[in-house]
Amino acid sequence: MLFIGLSLLFPARVLAAEKNEINEITEKKQIIFLLDASKSMQGDGQWIEAADSACMIASALPKEYEVALLVYNTEIVYEEDFGNINQKTRHALETVELQGYTTPAVALETAADMFDSAAADKRVVFISDGEISLRDQSETETAIRQFENMVDQIAEQGIKIDMFAIPNDKTENEVSYGTKVTSGEQYTVGENQTIEEITAKYLFQTLQIEKIELGEAVSGEGNMTVDLQDTYMQNAKILLVSGENIEDFHVAGQCESLNMLQGNKFAVAELENPLERQITMDYSLENRGNVHTYLIKEYFLKADMEKSYTSEEGTFTLKVNVVNHQEKPVLDSETLKDSISVLINGKEASYRVENGTAMVPYQTDETAKVNVEIAIQPSGNVVHYIKTADTVELTVPVVEEEPDYTVLWIVIISLCAVVLLLSVLYERKKQKKTMVRRVPLS
Repeated sequence: MLFIGLSLLFPARVLAAEKNEINEITEKKQIIFLLDASKSMQGDGQWIEAADSACMIASALPKEYEVALLVYNTEIVYEEDFGNINQKTRHALETVELQGYTTPAVALETAADMFDSAAADKRVVFISDGEISLRDQSETETAIRQFENMVDQIAEQGIKIDMFAIPNDKTENEVSYGTKVTSGEQYTVGENQTIEEITAKYLFQTLQIEKIELGEAVSGEGNMTVDLQDTYMQNAKILLVSGENIEDFHVAGQCESLNMLQGNKFAVAELENPLERQITMDYSLENRGNVHTYLIKEYFLKADMEKSYTSEEGTFTLKVNVVNHQEKPVLDSETLKDSISVLINGKEASYRVENGTAMVPYQTDETAKVNVEIAIQPSGNVVHYIKTADTVELTVPVVEEEPDYTVLWIVIISLCAVVLLLSVLYERKKQKKTMVRRVPLS
């Protein structure tokens, strides 16, 4: 029996959703900051700290988030729609005049109308001392009831209210009612934490944004070479947070575009499509102080797969390709390779990488259906990837055996032998008859 080795290539099957572009956000999240611009926020640096906090979070968040901003007292005095917060916004907030009384219900109602109903996560973040006040007690009580009614409506819409509370010994925090009803987060400035520290906690703990900590220092100036580890991300953000005012902040590196936003005590540099791994950064502070530096990298990845079969070994090979938003294979990167797993029937499978493709062996001697899952762990990075599982049918090809002609040849040879034998016997018999005829008569 002759067994012929085959190598059969099956059509590619896309495991990531084909309907979505590789850099399309599948689950949009929205945050609206509500900044209290009433007279009670005129404390030492409170307003600028509030402006810094909102702008820092807006500039550091990954692309799945959309951020808007409303500034209010008894009415909306300044606003930025989703996606418009930038350095111009930060400069504009410095010119806002803090005055008048406070009725946050109007800001909350405006925010509720701004949200996209399809957003997967909707949050309102108050930065306020929590005061609700009007000209007299009766009007104030009415404003408090209006706010509480609005909070109840917000809760029914699935909107969560968070708060950065700035303590004011002269007023009661009425706005905290919103965090209690919607199960939101409330951070209080001054409870052994600055508003800069609260902002970082909100970003990395409450919102759980993946990041890499580049270091902490106490200095008046510094410089650093940041290793991005690879250039497969769509964007890389370097975030500097200081306890003192930042005077200068510079970032240099090859990329398609560089966007920067700087406040008093924070700075963010966003590098779109970096072209090199090594980025240099330097800064100087007004006074010597604590400096925290973070790296936020954002990837858009997709995967597809092919399968081949070698009958000599009875082995299938699953060929998994993972590419970024520029269609570049990412398995050549050691940092990304370690975060990508291939699971077959729920168990992690080993693989080798050839020319940027993961080669996953799977041995079977009969047709089988297996569940293939490609999982990508963030490992400190923001990774946009639709985690999918696909049932793949591994069909063992039926290999036709070469016919065995042995019996046929035996029959043919036997027949030939019989024919030959009969021919010989016939010739001998014929010769005998001829000899008999030639015998002379006596």
